[in-house]
Amino acid sequence: MNRNDSKQIGIIWANPYNKNLGVAALAYASLALLHDVARAHGVRAAFSFFGSERTGMDELTVGDASIPFRNIPGLDFRDWKWRLKLLLAPHKYGLNDIRAIDYAFDIAEGDSFTDIYGDVRFRKIRNSKVYFGKRVKKLVLLPQTIGPFRNPENERSALQAMTYADLIISRDRQSYDYTAGHLPHHKLAESIDVAFYLPFSSLRFDGDRIHVGVNVSGLLWNGGYTRNNQFAMQTDYKSLIRKTLTFLCAMENVQVHLVSHVIPEQQPVEDDYAAALALKEEFPGAVVAPRFSSPIEAKNYIGGLDFFTGARMHACIAAFAANVPVYPMAYSRKFNGLFADTLRYPWLGDCVNDGEADVFSGLRAAFDNREALKVAIAEANQTIVAPRLSALKDLLSNILQS
Repeated sequence: MNRNDSKQIGIIWANPYNKNLGVAALAYASLALLHDVARAHGVRAAFSFFGSERTGMDELTVGDASIPFRNIPGLDFRDWKWRLKLLLAPHKYGLNDIRAIDYAFDIAEGDSFTDIYGDVRFRKIRNSKVYFGKRVKKLVLLPQTIGPFRNPENERSALQAMTYADLIISRDRQSYDYTAGHLPHHKLAESIDVAFYLPFSSLRFDGDRIHVGVNVSGLLWNGGYTRNNQFAMQTDYKSLIRKTLTFLCAMENVQVHLVSHVIPEQQPVEDDYAAALALKEEFPGAVVAPRFSSPIEAKNYIGGLDFFTGARMHACIAAFAANVPVYPMAYSRKFNGLFADTLRYPWLGDCVNDGEADVFSGLRAAFDNREALKVAIAEANQTIVAPRLSALKDLLSNILQS
């Protein structure tokens, strides 16, 4: 497709190759969503991922569409090292591709517009908003968690960066309320996590047993990046996981699946799969799910289960979207904002504010009431998720046709 006769759409801070399959799911779903909106309205579009770990052209097959795109490395526009790289190797680092973007849709990896993961990541996510906001025809913050900001200076600069956006879409009520307290309301909207748009085809496991998926977050298992309870959880996470597996594995009619959703082989502090293998030694009856090659493959697997629990939010979203009874283990307000507030789904364990006993008690109750959970989830998907995705398409179509 010739650049001169198509709209150049940049999906900012999205990486379809990310071994955090939640981040990859956002890239897949954002691409599919924008492609479908453009196609529905006869808009010729060419796509780029800014923040990809690769370079050059590629394509993804999502549903019935094979969608080509360019990969552009992510960079910090205010970091002198990155500016020097762009100056010395403009082709390698995609300077012309960056300049070609005229519609920027910033997904911020879903939950990275915050400083809870450190100042370095925050600054990169923040600085790109200023850069694109000054240069493109439209800058849209796709549905995401906004905040929290622990450092008042970071909060000030985040709010200033958002003034460059034409539209700021929150994926949960808490994020929307936060922005509504600081920014003009005509720029704001509340929607739903775009990962709900990701297609899937549920696997079928044998019907003789109850198949339960347990996602063990490698990041929480290791105490966060600081390895010292970085997220200030009241729950003893390792103890909770062992108690959960002891409870489930003791039932003869239950097959436990240790399901990993973040699988970076070179980053052991984050690796769910390494944690799963270690727990397999303690609970040999559990099945270790494979290292999935894509978020769609993971969603297919999760969709075949009868119950699911875990601390990776997009693994829980995959379960919810597939009508699988799910008990999220929350370590951030992004869980509470999405599940409790937006989806009006009360079956959630708050590992930050509640102790291990309370979270485990909630899990047991959710498991015992999984048929009721399934009914509630199906209703929420019909009455909350589907209308919000439809409204999101309308918002995006208005942007692309402007």
